[in-house]
Amino acid sequence: MIIQKINAREVKDSRNEPTICVSVVTSNGLFETSTPSGKSVGKNEAKPFSRKGLKFSIDFAKVLGKKLFQEKIKFENFGDLKKLEELIRRFDKSKDWKEVGGNTVFAIEASILKALAYENNQELYKFLLGKNKLILPKPLGNCIGGGKHLSSKQKYKPDIQEFLLLPETKHFFDSYFINLQAHKKVKSILLQKDKEWRGFMTDENAYSPTLTNEKILNILVELRGLIKSQFGVNLKLGLDVASSSFYSGGFYHYNNFSEKTRQRKMTNVEQIYYILDLIERYRLFYVEDPLYEESFSDYKMLMEELRKKSPNILICGDDLICTQVDRIKKAIQEKAINSVIIKPNQNGSLLETKKVVDLALKNKIVPVMSHRSGETLDTTISHLAVGWGIPIIKTGITGKERLAKLKELLRIEKSFKS
Repeated sequence: MIIQKINAREVKDSRNEPTICVSVVTSNGLFETSTPSGKSVGKNEAKPFSRKGLKFSIDFAKVLGKKLFQEKIKFENFGDLKKLEELIRRFDKSKDWKEVGGNTVFAIEASILKALAYENNQELYKFLLGKNKLILPKPLGNCIGGGKHLSSKQKYKPDIQEFLLLPETKHFFDSYFINLQAHKKVKSILLQKDKEWRGFMTDENAYSPTLTNEKILNILVELRGLIKSQFGVNLKLGLDVASSSFYSGGFYHYNNFSEKTRQRKMTNVEQIYYILDLIERYRLFYVEDPLYEESFSDYKMLMEELRKKSPNILICGDDLICTQVDRIKKAIQEKAINSVIIKPNQNGSLLETKKVVDLALKNKIVPVMSHRSGETLDTTISHLAVGWGIPIIKTGITGKERLAKLKELLRIEKSFKS
């Protein structure tokens, strides 16, 4: 397959912020990818756009398309993305893609893969899957949240960025349905128990009440009971603490810890034991970014303590890893995590992103494909999750950009069953 042209333009994400959309043109047509952006950004992830600005990234993509056509570079399989990256590296040798932008690289590569899948008369997930068994990921839904995902002037908000739900069901549709029902039910409970809440929601369409973290967890325990009673489904609870967002000067600074003590400062060790306590008291199955993004040794201590009592709890690294190969290698060596967030635009290179997934699976670390807080209607991550055998996908529960990913997975499940 020869690329004839690459087009690129500015589009708006779900926060109405500018991002890039790239179209790859071949003899078979036009194949397009738009990229997300994060609000809670790890310091080790790729720069989304060129240091010279989004316009430069857009112009670069167009010039790159001309270069690909001039050199008649052929693409036949996933590994051929190396040819593209070698060409880009003539201009941008930085680790974090600061000259062209990780979003730019990701959008170009994803569009090329879509074109290749079409060339082979396959959908993207099937093209990536090859002869491997097709298994749909379980949906991890963001139900209640706060942190950097809430930009309103609300007096109090949860310190913890996301309170997450994962229904235990056999089929994707059933989990999707249960999460929607849980989302509706929790709103009714919040309206009863939080008289100060004015209906504010986060960037990911999660409710953001004024309640303390533990009051919210108590509500989710109540919700878990309601779902079990009505549908007979176990609703697993998780957190994305996003602790780096409130870590400074060697301490974790809580601003809505409890009604008696709104502000609470914790040392590293106190934070570890606080997380362990939450896991035990609320029967959490998943905790993402519980500790500062550079504290591999603290993660190791947390994992060692967990192995004594609850070895099956997922401690997931997002800011800790930033979908970077060198950082997951370090985490494996330190035995710091047993789960990892996969965000393709954190890396830019889909070749490198796949290496992170493969390293995780090889070392029994559970990969979790994830959206970003600023999303588009693009469904690439749904196909990557299925094609790469990723067991969990984090997409949110409602909102058109989140539902686009979920409905694409529903369509894949339906076509697979038929």
